[in-house]
Amino acid sequence: MAVSVALLVSLSGCTVQPSPTPSAAEPSPSSSEPPTVQISLDDGDLLDPAQTASWADPLDGAAGYTVVTADDGDGSWSYRSEATDCVVGYWHGALPDSGEGDGDAADSDLLLAAQFGTTAEEIASFARDDLAPFRTPSELVQTRAVAGADSETATTYLVAARAFAALDMGFVATLRCPSTTDVRDMWALLSSDPNAFQLVFSGTG
Repeated sequence: MAVSVALLVSLSGCTVQPSPTPSAAEPSPSSSEPPTVQISLDDGDLLDPAQTASWADPLDGAAGYTVVTADDGDGSWSYRSEATDCVVGYWHGALPDSGEGDGDAADSDLLLAAQFGTTAEEIASFARDDLAPFRTPSELVQTRAVAGADSETATTYLVAARAFAALDMGFVATLRCPSTTDVRDMWALLSSDPNAFQLVFSGTG
């Protein structure tokens, strides 16, 4: 199926580049131990095609978060944290036709490329495997991710994508924070509480 991935959080004016080191620290991630078993980018073909996956979406109605954009049918929505002024964005949908059969890593790069309006080949030189994992209640989910900075809006950002070729589904999450925030630390914090980047799998063959 064709996919049209809108920018989850406006990335106009940004360039794909390694994440800077912000000058001010944010709260450290909680001490709770994260899952250690990983659904790697090479494990996607082991998933049962009869399964479905979705975002857990714990920020929906959560105290301290307001809706920035609602899902109007394109599979994307976002929230702003009143405490940190960070914006968390989500997308999910079918994989692009051009990615079929290329594997989860290559398909994930296609999803990232759509976010930045570039090609998968170009994005591959910037994307990293273990920068911003998703998770399930018991497992880490390996992603392809890009970190960077937008000088025009004085923000830092992380954009992570995971394609599941076996399910013909893709997931993208974005985190955009003020430039004084270490966006990687904030991703880790949100991943442990309130599990902002959690996927839920259901159904079996």
